[in-house]
Amino acid sequence: MLQAVLAGLVLGICKMDMFFGYCYLSRPLVASTLMGLALGDVTQGIIIGGVLEVIFIGSFPVGAAVSPDGAAAGVIGTAFAIMTNSGAELATALAVPIGLLGGFLFIVVKLFNSVFSTAMGKQLEKRKMKAASRIYVIGCWISTFGIYFVFGLLAVYSGSGAVQTFVKSIPVDVINGLSAAANLLPAIGFAMLLKMIISKKMSPFFFIGFMLAAYLKLPTIAITLLAVMFVIIMLTPHNLNTSPAVGQEDIDDDF
Repeated sequence: MLQAVLAGLVLGICKMDMFFGYCYLSRPLVASTLMGLALGDVTQGIIIGGVLEVIFIGSFPVGAAVSPDGAAAGVIGTAFAIMTNSGAELATALAVPIGLLGGFLFIVVKLFNSVFSTAMGKQLEKRKMKAASRIYVIGCWISTFGIYFVFGLLAVYSGSGAVQTFVKSIPVDVINGLSAAANLLPAIGFAMLLKMIISKKMSPFFFIGFMLAAYLKLPTIAITLLAVMFVIIMLTPHNLNTSPAVGQEDIDDDF
């Protein structure tokens, strides 16, 4: 039971990352290391965190899309691996189902956050800053820390088999529907970003990047390097035109 409580505490603190100023507590490497520290095996926590960080290195929310929860996978997977002396293999096997559960739970947390944000907005309209601050702090700890604490505690207390059984019990149609929605949401997120930053000068570069990726199948690194070259080419003539000619100041001083 003590290990389950520690897992809940570590997961709750890691998910409060934004509250503390985003110090990367929610990354699998940090979360697994903290879980290993709590269970007395920091070395194993770092090893498992490094493996899971590679798995979740490209997992980040885009627009309204919800990505798998790397922090939950790191904390709970590390707890199971250390408690059963199974190493990183068990944590890797549990990373996907736990990450999916954490992603679903993220939506629930946001629903609770909306209740507190509405109450905070009403206090701000009345210019009650202290009351709004109290609602913000209390709401974050209740909705974010509280929910993830319970999730981590129950997941570790019930065992790894219960987690996998719960994921398998979700209907296939529900999973397919959520996957289809998740595939559409990143496009909506990019559209919202483009609406804010797009202009006549920027739009050609957007379509150039799209054609390089879609038709020439260039990787992201190659497109980024080409973009850097474009920037250098565009800025160099401007810098040359604004720089004074060699020896011009000396000639002016003579006259």
